[in-house]
Amino acid sequence: MALRLRYEIDTPLRLREHVHMVDGAGYFFYPGAEAPQGTLATLEVTFSSSDQVALLRGWIWARPSGGGIWLELFGAELCLERLCAGQRRNDLRVGSEQLVLVEAEGLPALLCRLHDVSVGGARLAAASRDAGTVGRALRVALPEAGPFGAQLEASGRVTWAGEGEVGVCWDRGDLFSRVAVRRLLQLAAEEWEGAPTAMHPRSCRCLSREKEGPEVLLLG
Repeated sequence: MALRLRYEIDTPLRLREHVHMVDGAGYFFYPGAEAPQGTLATLEVTFSSSDQVALLRGWIWARPSGGGIWLELFGAELCLERLCAGQRRNDLRVGSEQLVLVEAEGLPALLCRLHDVSVGGARLAAASRDAGTVGRALRVALPEAGPFGAQLEASGRVTWAGEGEVGVCWDRGDLFSRVAVRRLLQLAAEEWEGAPTAMHPRSCRCLSREKEGPEVLLLG
């Protein structure tokens, strides 16, 4: 089970100052948390200046002797570039590790985990050769029945495929899909119960630099 962490800061640009990039991955210090090195982690970042939310996945890269943890966050550079450019998703994503059964059209059923889910779609931890190429219809079944005993299933289509991940867009017009997606979101929210939250400290040096203002060069 991945470690779940929340962090609050004012803007994506401010967050970018604290994420150190190497080959697309970002290294970020999270204060106060403790977990073994190598533990998988999901970081949810909220911004006080807007309703944007960033969801980043990675693992614990290092544990300083003074406390806290260093996270290595996959794809952080691309995520922050989009946030700083003002790009945002229409629906709030919730990180999840739910195990679901994916049945893509013309392919054998596949048991895999969600990476995140929203009202509009989901991200599956699966390769496109197993979960379907872009445009292919599929069904995502939950390992439980609905209120009336029927299997909970959400229908949709593959909208993108990356390295070990597939993006799905739900069929919002299907009533049964909406019921299944609502349950997926409920279970995902339960996974985040009790997750610690840290805030960008007001004593941070990045804020002090702003108060000092730009350097002035005197001539003559």
